[in-house]
Amino acid sequence: MLFFTLLLFLLPNIIQILKSDNFKEVNNIIIDNWTSCEEFLNNTVFNPQSVVDIDWKIFYFWHYDFEESYHIKFGIPTPGLIKRFSVELDEELNPPVNWTDADLFMETSIDFSGLFIKTNISGLYRLISSISFQYSNTPYLTFGLKVVEPGYLGLMNCKHRLGYALAPMEFMPSSIELERAASKIGFWSPFGRSYLITDNTTTSPISLIESLDDADDDAQIDVDRQINNLQII
Repeated sequence: MLFFTLLLFLLPNIIQILKSDNFKEVNNIIIDNWTSCEEFLNNTVFNPQSVVDIDWKIFYFWHYDFEESYHIKFGIPTPGLIKRFSVELDEELNPPVNWTDADLFMETSIDFSGLFIKTNISGLYRLISSISFQYSNTPYLTFGLKVVEPGYLGLMNCKHRLGYALAPMEFMPSSIELERAASKIGFWSPFGRSYLITDNTTTSPISLIESLDDADDDAQIDVDRQINNLQII
């Protein structure tokens, strides 16, 4: 399964590490020359209607952990859905959310969903994850979205500079076209690859968690994994 990964040390400290840049520092990962959100969204005019009701699938990613693909679907959030988020989460979120700016609702095949709140920059969104209903103090995350010819979707985690290239299920690029198709997204980091052509042989930071003491509290592990999902998508 997929998802945006900042882990090291012991389980009691994982959430704090995930919310900081310690992982990149400890592992000498320098992201300054990776594509920034400003560069990714340069000259982007994003229309949220262009991504709704489409079964998107990730075909390429730029991430320091190996990722398998999964599906994403966007819809226009209903007033009832927005009200549920606002009523239950309004006092929990900092900075406050202008719920009238809720543009999109995202659902995924890995049981992860959330509202995309537009900003004053086209294509730049704040993600309010459904995880916030279960756990307080979830990380503040911003994402960039853009659609490029011939209809691919670029998705970027702005803080951690992680990128994803998606295509409609019926228009997935072939294996020999993956690199060229991914280049249209306009994102770069040294970790670009595809689950379609890459074997999972690289040691993953996430594997450190899997090897920790199995006796650790199940609830704590669930929190860690849910927060980890926030970092990866």
